[in-house]
Amino acid sequence: MSVTLKIDKGTAEKLLEWTDIGPDKSRNIIGKELTIDFNDREVLVEFHPKEKMLEISDLEGSFGIWFNITDEKIEKFKEIIKFMGP
Repeated sequence: MSVTLKIDKGTAEKLLEWTDIGPDKSRNIIGKELTIDFNDREVLVEFHPKEKMLEISDLEGSFGIWFNITDEKIEKFKEIIKFMGP
């Protein structure tokens, strides 16, 4: 499974605020894409009912995305599943 993170200028600026990345290094991430390759067995997809959030991460914890589950996202997942088949 390949995961691509697209980092826009606003995100890069936030990274500069939150981390020790200096202005000279930030030029390397603004407007760039970072692709991380995982084997399917290394990817965790888990629903957290208490938070009503879906987590997609790697088993080692180096990468993770959490997002809220909404009716619109559920419908989108249904469309994807229908398109991809069982």
